Amino acid sequence: MAEGSGLPRRFLRPFLLISLLRVGRSYGYELFQAVSDLGVVVVDLAGVYRELRSLEQRGAVCSVWEPSNAGPDRRVYELTPAGRAAAGSAMDELVALRDGLGEAVRRLAEPAIPRP
Repeated sequence: MAEGSGLPRRFLRPFLLISLLRVGRSYGYELFQAVSDLGVVVVDLAGVYRELRSLEQRGAVCSVWEPSNAGPDRRVYELTPAGRAAAGSAMDELVALRDGLGEAVRRLAEPAIPRP
């Protein structure tokens, strides 16, 4: 995918939720890397931290400061039960979007029916 292309930022939340569901606990930079490595969402580090704060305010994630031997302490994020449910819903929505886009592309690839 070309640099600067990808899904809009509004898809960041589902990918963060699903990433946390997959790994269990993680810190912001690690989540930034995980979502960036997918190559499908336009993402920046500040946006990841904003979204994590929003998810925490909504009760989907909780966080704690964890001491680090190799630098400053890090905030570690984990899904709450509500966050796990939201991650499941996010996965369902992404699958439905994928299927819908696939069907749309299939239909657009069909030859046009000439009008009489």
